[in-house]
Amino acid sequence: MNHVIRPVKRSDLDAINRIYNREIREGTATWHTDEWSASERLDWFLSHTESEAQPIFVCVQDEDPVEEKLLGFSYLTDYRGSRGGFKYTRESTVYVDPEYQRKGVGRQLLSHSIKAARSLGLHVLIAWIDSSNIGSILLHESLNFERIGHEPETGYKFGEWRSNTEMSLLLDVETHGKS
Repeated sequence: MNHVIRPVKRSDLDAINRIYNREIREGTATWHTDEWSASERLDWFLSHTESEAQPIFVCVQDEDPVEEKLLGFSYLTDYRGSRGGFKYTRESTVYVDPEYQRKGVGRQLLSHSIKAARSLGLHVLIAWIDSSNIGSILLHESLNFERIGHEPETGYKFGEWRSNTEMSLLLDVETHGKS
């Protein structure tokens, strides 16, 4: 399968919502319980694309550039508003269409986000992962994220309490003294 990682385009939003809303309905990678509307996804897109500090990437099949198929997406989000002392930290998120999971798509997306974080001069990436999502935890560990916390039963979805694993990646950049 030939595919490429590229920055998000507005035309990708329906496919992103398809992947995300399926996860809301059927999965635990997000604990949201209400599907996102097209206008909510557009607001999300605009808030991320206002600055380069919150990039969004997509993985698409590049066999037919006219009808690309979006396989997954990743993005960096401000951490606690990224104000003051948090400005060098971002939350890292990855979603992959179930049909393409465990085929290297998530790894390529997360690797691309890490590279972007380094080029932005960030110092730390944080990931929150449902503790039952062993595949995602192992993916993050394979890219040198470390487990730094466990939040027992902090979420509730599908009639049961969900626990969360917090992971962190210290990036190989020096940010001390930057403004």
